[in-house]
Amino acid sequence: MIQWIIQLPLYWAKICAAVLFIIIIIVVWSLPRHFIYQGSPDGRKWRDLRIWATILILLQLVLYAIF
Repeated sequence: MIQWIIQLPLYWAKICAAVLFIIIIIVVWSLPRHFIYQGSPDGRKWRDLRIWATILILLQLVLYAIF
């Protein structure tokens, strides 16, 4: 089994990583709004952790696509 994995081209590792990042984005956006704003004194849009997580994951996906 290990020999089979070693013989796979490198782009399959990039595809798997990208799919995992997309799954993480889906999980993050499925969290309820009251959970996201928990402990926040006001419900301002910039405090939404889903937005920040999505931005960071998209940056990571760009880096994976380049390198």
